[in-house]
Parts: sequence; structure tokens; C-alpha cells
Amino acid sequence: MSEPSIPRPTRGYAVAVWAAAVLIGATLGVAAGLVTQNAWIGIGVGAAVIALVGLSSVLAVRRGGHGTVEGAPPWTGDAAARHHNGAS
Repeated sequence: MSEPSIPRPTRGYAVAVWAAAVLIGATLGVAAGLVTQNAWIGIGVGAAVIALVGLSSVLAVRRGGHGTVEGAPPWTGDAAARHHNGAS
């Protein structure tokens, strides 16, 4: 019995997510820099937003395995015999 694989982000999806993250981060970084009149705050806010948006998007795709065989605990399903000593 073959188990379904966990969907992984494709290269195109990853490029699109990170490009959107850079666009959003740059926009918010420039806005923060203009509001505070401090370029370093704008750079910091932009970098933080890029990291948060990009990483959270990629991690959200990797969590797509929940609800599949791979997302189940090891003591359930076909793997139960390998991980459980037989006691109830």
C-alpha cells in the first residue's frame, strides 16, 4: 500500500511567495521609515516583514500533510503494529 506524499512547495511557488514577501516588506519598510523619519527603523521593519511573510507562507504549505497518513500519530493506522506493544 503506497502512502500519499506530503505536498511540497514547487520552485515557482517559492519564488512567487518570496517575491510577494519582498514587495510587502519593502512597502511596509518604506512606510515605517517615512513615518518615523528613521531609515534604520524602516530597514528593520521591512526585513522583519519579509522574513515573517515568506517563512510563514512556506511553512503553511509544508503543514499541508495534516490529515494524511504522514500527519497521523505513529500509533495509528498501518504503523500501529510497529510502534505499539499490543496492550490496550
